[in-house]
Amino acid sequence: MATQRVLIYSQTFAPDHSGISIYASDFAFYCAENGYEVDVITGFPFYPQWQKRKEDKGKLFATDKIKNVSVHRGYLYVPHNPSSMQRILHEFSLVFFALINSFRVKRPDVIVVFATPVLLGVLAAFMNMFWRRKLIINVQDFQVEAAYSLGMLKGSLMLKIINALELWSYKKSDYVSSISGSMLDLLRERKKLPENKILFWPNWIHNDDKSFVKPQAGQFREKFGFSKDTRLIGYAGNVGKKQGLDVLLDTASMFASEPDLKFLIIGEGADLERLKEYAATKAIKNVVFMPFLNPKEYLTFLTDVDAVFISQVKVPFDIYFPSKLLGIMSMGQLLIVNADANSELYKTTKKHNLALVGDYGDINTLAKQVNMVLDNDPVIEEYKAEAEKFVAQFGRDVVLSQALEVVSGVPKPKSVETVVAG
Repeated sequence: MATQRVLIYSQTFAPDHSGISIYASDFAFYCAENGYEVDVITGFPFYPQWQKRKEDKGKLFATDKIKNVSVHRGYLYVPHNPSSMQRILHEFSLVFFALINSFRVKRPDVIVVFATPVLLGVLAAFMNMFWRRKLIINVQDFQVEAAYSLGMLKGSLMLKIINALELWSYKKSDYVSSISGSMLDLLRERKKLPENKILFWPNWIHNDDKSFVKPQAGQFREKFGFSKDTRLIGYAGNVGKKQGLDVLLDTASMFASEPDLKFLIIGEGADLERLKEYAATKAIKNVVFMPFLNPKEYLTFLTDVDAVFISQVKVPFDIYFPSKLLGIMSMGQLLIVNADANSELYKTTKKHNLALVGDYGDINTLAKQVNMVLDNDPVIEEYKAEAEKFVAQFGRDVVLSQALEVVSGVPKPKSVETVVAG
């Protein structure tokens, strides 16, 4: 039997190391490890800094090999602090050059799209009119609903066109998968997809990889100048409006008299400068802003921090379960979650006792949770233990071996959706 060819479309790919690129890259590598010939069509690295590498500027195309995966890159317009229109131009540049690259690869047996953006799935569906192969669209984020929630292009003709194109691409696919129970419900109820087309494909953790070695404690503190006695409560990731990190700053201001407590905001994003100005205006001295960490530094952060903070403002279609939570929990770290009570994040972490959970903006509850960290409350270890048990089912080999069964044509694997959706 000839080796199967897998073609993956993704907006971002290694060496990008945040968001969708983590999962698109690792799925490609896993396929290659299991004997598949793998092509990836993507852009040049830019995320999460929204800035290209110097060596990539001016390039239209490049092909390189990463872990036996052929990566075909096309030009990408990358604005540093993108407006709505600049994001549209960014996506059009991605799709235009991805279209050209689509004619440069051999005919695949299976096409897997990691979406967003919607137009990448549309491109794959268009190309598959010629290839006539199996197409799986893995929805990591619902672009139309996200735009609506954030008030971007609300009610515009552009949003209606994107919505229509998205539904067309879903219609042309064999499976549309997503990563949480609420996101699957949206596929059923809002997108009107039949049940036999919906696939639960959760994101996964990498700690079951035999090559994984947990960093020694103290490396992060030593490198960035934090003593072993300093308590650290930190957020790491995209710093956008959706994260609503004002609540962390307001909480920090309540602990100004605690000399051995620091709050960290690690990352970059559209809301970073406003948050820095807010902290300066309120003279909040116990918050440290840090740039994005590389993957190794991020693991040392998870090893040394006393609690990892996650927040989400209340928005319509609050159906997302941040994938990075799985990695945080697998490292045995305490989570402090501040999110709307109706959100997927709140409901899942609350029901399964995975974190200290509070409603978004409830500063008093946050203050109590910070005091629990300062007092070494024994209940913290119980939350950590429950979280580690929960993530065991999302191991790399567990999830991706099931995904490969679908890719190979074996009947759809048993879903563990009930665990996540509750």
